[in-house]
Amino acid sequence: MHSWFFAVLSGVLFLSGCASFPPLGVDRVRASDFVQDNLPPSLEGYRMVFVSDIHFGNNFSRARLERLIDSVNESKPDCILLGGDLTLSGAQIAEFAEAASRFKAKEGVYAVLGNHDFYNGRFKTIESLRKAGIVVLDETVILLPRGINLAGINDFRDVFPVINKFDDILRKDAFTVLLSHNPDFAEKADLSFFDLILSGHTHGGQITFFGYAPVLPSEYGQKYRTGTVYKDGIPVIVSNGAGFGGTVLRFRLGAPSDFLLITLHARAALEGAPASSR
Repeated sequence: MHSWFFAVLSGVLFLSGCASFPPLGVDRVRASDFVQDNLPPSLEGYRMVFVSDIHFGNNFSRARLERLIDSVNESKPDCILLGGDLTLSGAQIAEFAEAASRFKAKEGVYAVLGNHDFYNGRFKTIESLRKAGIVVLDETVILLPRGINLAGINDFRDVFPVINKFDDILRKDAFTVLLSHNPDFAEKADLSFFDLILSGHTHGGQITFFGYAPVLPSEYGQKYRTGTVYKDGIPVIVSNGAGFGGTVLRFRLGAPSDFLLITLHARAALEGAPASSR
């Protein structure tokens, strides 16, 4: 390769190690409306924040984590959802949980585990999060006060992941959201029970060239790199994540870090609102 390529790469690596973090703790907040024809009236305007792949400690400082928490809280969510891969290693779990206890939402804070959380210590992660007041959806379903049926699936590293069905524990009359760290779950399961799936894991590719990621942790190529993908008519929204994977190339290129702010609307309510209020 040309020497200029290595010079540019070296510069990016240097800057990634010394640059200050973004004011929001992430490069952007991806805010969007989720519109459904039959959304229950109780959920009109409901605000969910989804934060994934923080990897606290991997070029992600305590100060940056605190700013991320402040930014999430400032969005005034009804619930906060953590999508897994929370720390660099087991050494950061207790500190992460201490900081994450400051997440505030009207209907609580919920989490699923990612592959790194299994590597780093499943039991310690679950114990620390629960002590911090965060509900860990360890292959669990919970009905939130305003009527969301919230389900969480363990990462594929689990010994007994629920791959096939939630039908014996899901309420069929409720709006149902599934948290799955790995979006590949959408290809392996019956999705007919869910209205919306939220995932992370792929980091948006983390390092991309013109929208293509040379390395992507998915069995399905670029399909679940980022954004909204429809599988069997069910939307799977994939976050780029907040932090950095890897131990060498700990920077982003063409894949800005993010957290998701999703507001639920009934189509009739949204179409009937004045243009100035949308």
